[in-house]
Amino acid sequence: MSYLFYIAVFGSAACLFLWLRDIRIFMRTGLDGYRISARTGVIHTAITTAGAGEIMLFPSADILGIGIVLLGLYLQGQQKREVVFSTESVIDRALGKARIKR
Repeated sequence: MSYLFYIAVFGSAACLFLWLRDIRIFMRTGLDGYRISARTGVIHTAITTAGAGEIMLFPSADILGIGIVLLGLYLQGQQKREVVFSTESVIDRALGKARIKR
């Protein structure tokens, strides 16, 4: 397997992390933008995983697999989300530790 497979797996893991982060922020805040992102994150993560799987099954078409992974990551970042962080630290933002709104 080439190094592009490992890059695709890393991209797929990043998309999975962002999806789980959106789920956590939605569960803590209940905002509609994060609800939509949490739902569509399933599709985006499936796209990136399919791209990594395509590289694993067909190593000669590794550029196509990287393109599929990049498409999933691009779509993941295109969702409109509300601003929930103001003074939190970088680690809290990365982990999705938003203030609970009740």
